[in-house]
Amino acid sequence: MASATFRRSLLLAACLACGLAFAVAQEAPRAHPLTNLPPAGEISSGFFFPEFPTKQFIAGQPVKVVLGIRNEAAEKYNISAIMGSLNNAQDFRAYYWNFTQQVYFQVVEPSKELSVEYTFLPPKDLPPNDYQVALTVFYEAADGFKSSTFFNQTVSVSEKPQLIDWKLIFLYVIFIGLVAAGGYYVWSTIKDVPLVKSMVGKKKSVKTDDSRTFNNDEWVAGTHVAAFYNKKTAPVKAGAKKAQ
Repeated sequence: MASATFRRSLLLAACLACGLAFAVAQEAPRAHPLTNLPPAGEISSGFFFPEFPTKQFIAGQPVKVVLGIRNEAAEKYNISAIMGSLNNAQDFRAYYWNFTQQVYFQVVEPSKELSVEYTFLPPKDLPPNDYQVALTVFYEAADGFKSSTFFNQTVSVSEKPQLIDWKLIFLYVIFIGLVAAGGYYVWSTIKDVPLVKSMVGKKKSVKTDDSRTFNNDEWVAGTHVAAFYNKKTAPVKAGAKKAQ
């Protein structure tokens, strides 16, 4: 009787232990491939960015990188996938973004070369700054998966240029509005001051003299100009004498 009870207790404990282990396994998060990288294989690689050769990327615009791989091993490799991450330029442990994985499953034989393209997208709301970008290729060998980080450098990310800078226009509108409000406030404050009222109410009178006076100086006497003037004004003088 005691033996049967002991066996039942032992079986129950084993079941509980199995259930607990299964629950822990289900709750344990799976490690990200970029966190625990497989060991490196025997490959040599080169890369270039066709559209961004200076590595100055634009937020929200896809970036394409061309990867060239040469198999330096004695066995073939199956190029499986490429992944990448966006990290802090000063502290690589602080990452901001993981780029989408792209799969290939292309075989490269020993001493052969292969080129693949990988496209990643910096987030469109990424603040302009310097960042660390790491790109890793994963490939399969006979003894398991391997990886090689072919790009791990600092890049510059800037905003996408706009035809119309609405932010600048908005700032100009605010500035003009503040200036207009300030001017109106100053005018409302000083318009009733007696000195200002006298200055504004004062009107300037301008006299215009349309009469023309011919200066018959000695330097024109005896010239054609004097003769022409005397001839032209003679009827006027005669009429004046007749009226007298």
